[in-house]
Amino acid sequence: MTNATGQGGVRLGGSYVLLLLGAMLVSGCFHVGPSAKQAMTSAAPAVDAALAAHAQPAHKGHATGPFDLENPAVQSRVAAFQTHQRGFFDGALSRGAKYLPSMRDILVREGLPAELAYLPLIESGYRPEAVSPAGAVGPWQFIPETGRRYGLRIDALVDERRDPIKSTEAASAYLKDLHEMFGDWELSLAAYNSGEYRVARILADKKDVDDYWDMRERGYLPSETSAYVPKFLAAVQIARAPQEYGFDAPMHHVPESYEMVDVDRQVSLRAAADLCGVSPDELAELNPALRRGVTPSGYSLRVPAGKAEPLRIGLATYVEPVHARKTVARARGVGGERSIARGGRATAVAQGRRTSERLASTPQRARRNDRALARVAADCQTREAKLVLDKRQPAAAKKAGASATTAKTPPERTAKAGAQKAPVNAAKAPAKAAKASKAATSSPRGASKAPPAAKTTKRRG
Repeated sequence: MTNATGQGGVRLGGSYVLLLLGAMLVSGCFHVGPSAKQAMTSAAPAVDAALAAHAQPAHKGHATGPFDLENPAVQSRVAAFQTHQRGFFDGALSRGAKYLPSMRDILVREGLPAELAYLPLIESGYRPEAVSPAGAVGPWQFIPETGRRYGLRIDALVDERRDPIKSTEAASAYLKDLHEMFGDWELSLAAYNSGEYRVARILADKKDVDDYWDMRERGYLPSETSAYVPKFLAAVQIARAPQEYGFDAPMHHVPESYEMVDVDRQVSLRAAADLCGVSPDELAELNPALRRGVTPSGYSLRVPAGKAEPLRIGLATYVEPVHARKTVARARGVGGERSIARGGRATAVAQGRRTSERLASTPQRARRNDRALARVAADCQTREAKLVLDKRQPAAAKKAGASATTAKTPPERTAKAGAQKAPVNAAKAPAKAAKASKAATSSPRGASKAPPAAKTTKRRG
């Protein structure tokens, strides 16, 4: 376009060239920010066109820098931080003194405004262990997908979203991409909070918006995003001069110097602290990304300055002790009972609703669990011995039960039962006497031992 117009302008004279240049300047043809098409080629073409049309220069020329701190919504948030949110802001400002110097250095090194170092104040209150209901973690509140996209390691042992330095490096790269996409810091911050594609769709679909404040006034943004940018700008305004707004100036904090040691195997922080002569808490504070207090193989561990060499020497001969891991598995036993499997041996326990669990391998918990399991095993063995005893003496148990029943029978019931059996015994007496007489006759020794014949009475028919 420029070449064709320029050639035409030369043919028509210098006055036409000046007129054309003036028209281009008035129409804003030269007021084009970074192209958004490279960043969102995979999105809808309408979004690309909207981003290109709404892109603005990096600095809009505010007296306060790249951010508009004079908006009425910002002043309303300043008042909120001074009143009912004062406790949160005061604590966050105090914690931030520890992280602000290193965060500010990283942002400035990447060519970003130093004020962005106050973004974690409203995101997490500068808490590395902060976790949101949506699963965002760390001072910059990265969700897993975005964190991995910008090079953060997230697994069972390590979560670098909790690392203030590495997460700041990832956040600076993300914010730089957002600013290249939108060309405006308020829009970039809104995209940081709600997602770049939401902001891009609003720019593509709504023709009556030019910036973040238009989106906010017309209700195109979620309520959280509508409050997000004013909160950040209010935090910047107060943090620049906290005493002017009734807050104590945070103590100046010098970042602690540290060294890096490459650990080629899994080592607990407690063992590493013993080897280099520092406290485990100090080592854990330098390495907040370690989720379980254990370094994975090939991990670069931070140690205080001057402690790297002692740790390397100690690791050369150190062997991490192996703690026995005890597994409690639930299984259904005989007769509706449960059993605990320990080392290939099953012990019956009372039935209960217990889920399978893996006992911790720490020495204190291991000892407590051992004692608890020993008590359970002793009770189970007692029940097993009782069951075996009952199986070996079934007859004795039945006989004892019959004797007890007879002893408890009332005398009148016993006499009545004997009276009912008397006629039957009298009828059987002649047969018994004849049988005894025959036996005495056939046996030579039977005569002396045979009892006298019982008298019988014939029943007349």
